[in-house]
Amino acid sequence: MITTHFHLGQKELLKDAVVIAEEMTSEYFKLSLSEWRRARYDILTLADLRQEEVSPHALALVAKYDGRPQNRLLKSAGFDFYRICLQDHNILKTLESGKLRLEPLLIYILIHELVHVVRFSRFLAFFDASCDQRRREEGLVHQVTRQILGRLNSLDFHPVIRHYENDRQGGRQYAHL
Repeated sequence: MITTHFHLGQKELLKDAVVIAEEMTSEYFKLSLSEWRRARYDILTLADLRQEEVSPHALALVAKYDGRPQNRLLKSAGFDFYRICLQDHNILKTLESGKLRLEPLLIYILIHELVHVVRFSRFLAFFDASCDQRRREEGLVHQVTRQILGRLNSLDFHPVIRHYENDRQGGRQYAHL
């Protein structure tokens, strides 16, 4: 039976992957706790996504929203809020080949998307970039993700990295909403 949503065991792996990805990304960028707070984000799986956050192709995408604390009307109180939208159905389909394992794939995806969030929140990249700018940004984020993963020796990320490189060479783009 083919499932399109993560089951309980896969969600437990996801929780562990989030901890590793946040730690590794924070360490790489040398982020303080206050810097993490400025880069406001959430990580959601398919079951909790809005229809416009679901992609037929991407393994994950970043959506950007205007946030505002409750009962604050001033525009100056607003902030950028990012949602990392995991596409369970596409991730699970990618695993069907048997060449990749879920845990390293999730860690790669999460680090990759967290790098985007950090770069957007530090104004190192523009969320509303042109296609050419996005393509260059994807290449750069892939390189940074590889550097971060190079510090984590406990899992074999080579199959995941090869998969991403093949997708990029095939012209497939990972989406931002």
